[in-house]
Amino acid sequence: MSFIEISREEFDSFKIARMGIFPEHAWFRSTEIDIVGVIVKDPIDNDWSYALLSKEEDGVYRYLNGEISLENQHDAITLLSEAATLIEIRGAFREELYSEPTENNEDKTNLIITTLDDEIKKYLKRYPDKIYELTPRRFEELVASILKDLGFDVEITQATRDGGRDIIAYVRNAVSSYLTHIECKRYAPENKVGVGVIREVVGVHNIRKATKSIIVTTSFFSIDAIKEAKMMENQLDLKDFNDLKSWLERY
Repeated sequence: MSFIEISREEFDSFKIARMGIFPEHAWFRSTEIDIVGVIVKDPIDNDWSYALLSKEEDGVYRYLNGEISLENQHDAITLLSEAATLIEIRGAFREELYSEPTENNEDKTNLIITTLDDEIKKYLKRYPDKIYELTPRRFEELVASILKDLGFDVEITQATRDGGRDIIAYVRNAVSSYLTHIECKRYAPENKVGVGVIREVVGVHNIRKATKSIIVTTSFFSIDAIKEAKMMENQLDLKDFNDLKSWLERY
């Protein structure tokens, strides 16, 4: 992770423009860009908040964004890390985009950035290991965005697990409509997707009568999982980290 937890002493060594009087419980900084974060608890309402601060021209770190009234410290840290990662991705891509060209750089003069999604996908093409810093939900949104670019109509299910489906995708034309279920697994590289996940997805596939099901993971599949999937090779596709990198090559 490039957004790391630090001590109170290290946090205080930065020129921080403090905004409140509530107790601070955890402190963070980016190792890539000039942003820091703090987790705060309201002792009256007993809820949690986070704040991100960025370094301005005078060297003082001032409020950038944040969120209040969170249920617990874990949620506050998760949302803080997610927000910081997206800012890092956006900032790093822009820094690369506007840096002085070298002989090895491709011509970027015609590149037009339209959305944050475009920035993220272009950045992840260059640094695919950054996918592991996305939350599982953000990873699902990334996959949905790629599928949309590939011509699917996509819908992400509710954050709570719903019948094994993360993304519902359709390909529609004048003749018919093809329903695809996509299950996303944002796993660490060493945590392979096992046969149990294959069987769960196959069960949902049969119940929902989908045309195709796809399991997309940031990791890889175990040998047993691959063997199990071959029993439904016309209805089930497995996409691992290498496939994700291939998808991102389009950007």
